[in-house]
Amino acid sequence: MEAEANAGALAAQPAASRPARRFPPVSRLFANRSVRAGLGLAAFFGFWQAVCGLGLVDGFLLPSPVAVAQALWEMAVDGSLWVHLAASLQRVAVGFFLACIVGLALGLVCGWWRPVSDFVRPVVEALRPIPPLAWIPITILWFGLGDAASYFLVFLGAVFPAFVATYTAVRGLDRNQMNAALCLGAKPWQLFWDVLIPASLPIILPGLRIALGVGWMCVVTAELIAAQTGLGYLIQQSRMLFQINNVVAGMVTIGLVGFAMSVILERIERRVNAWAPSERN
Repeated sequence: MEAEANAGALAAQPAASRPARRFPPVSRLFANRSVRAGLGLAAFFGFWQAVCGLGLVDGFLLPSPVAVAQALWEMAVDGSLWVHLAASLQRVAVGFFLACIVGLALGLVCGWWRPVSDFVRPVVEALRPIPPLAWIPITILWFGLGDAASYFLVFLGAVFPAFVATYTAVRGLDRNQMNAALCLGAKPWQLFWDVLIPASLPIILPGLRIALGVGWMCVVTAELIAAQTGLGYLIQQSRMLFQINNVVAGMVTIGLVGFAMSVILERIERRVNAWAPSERN
């Protein structure tokens, strides 16, 4: 009876006054997202190393992580890795920046004014399914084999996700917020900057992360065919010379850099969207 009384008293106790739940040290460690992410990467590379070390695959066809790390170190020391990485980063940055300007502006205008949307969206929806790879022949004819071709292909790959995210965000706005702001005497520019933009960002920013990932895929595709520098060019040249270690090293570099840029954008997204519900651990 006494135990039941204690249990009933604990249940009736306000939640704020209850003792905080304490996790074991190991559980607290695994509760950290960064730790879980690091363990996932470690498990992936560990499995890769085990497959190669046990001879389950031909080492020429799939080099081990140790061999890839050695190739990365050698290219980093002789400077070739940084030259190609800088070229790819520049192309992604320029193409992504242009795509953000055009995609965001066009998405805002089309989302806000239905007549403009009726005029523009059919063209966008007709061009959007065309893969950037299909644009390569005509891109080379227009821009040659220089950086401009890579800029254009990155732009093509990134502009449509940016447009769709922005258009969807604006069209999905709560009109009651708009009407309330107008009733309070908000000017058109105040409505745009103080209501429309903050309410749209939670949808726009994830769309920009998708656009950045597509931009990386496009720049590598462009560099495989229409460039003389860049990580895609490094992969292609290494393949022709049967330097498979360097091929995989280039792929790993692309993955790590793209992952780092996505994490940066995600942190910016969380800071800008501080009013939105935070992700659960």
